[in-house]
Amino acid sequence: MADKRLTLNQVFEIVDRLAYPGFTWHVRGNFGANGPVTLHATFLAPDVDAHVGAVEQTTRKWLLSQWMVPGEIVQTALKCVLTAIEHEAREQFTYRGERVFGPHFSIDELVRLCVEKRTEVRA
Repeated sequence: MADKRLTLNQVFEIVDRLAYPGFTWHVRGNFGANGPVTLHATFLAPDVDAHVGAVEQTTRKWLLSQWMVPGEIVQTALKCVLTAIEHEAREQFTYRGERVFGPHFSIDELVRLCVEKRTEVRA
């Protein structure tokens, strides 16, 4: 049976065919002992903390496996875009002037809110 593992060059060929307006794709790493291989993107968006215009933003890193089929890499890139857009929406959406669904809250503080059962209940 032939070896079905992807080479890094094949990953680059797949990623070179990706497109989403404003996004630049990056593959880092090497399969094997030097792994992992990751995919991420950069794009311009407002810096909501510094209250300045468009600055380069970097998405989270998505792990790629040499055992992936091309469609899985393409789907991972789509997930990268969707997650980045959701992240930006959470940063820019406000209620009473606050980013109530912000993506940067401390996970321990979110647990504290859960433990305190601070939920909204219909009467």
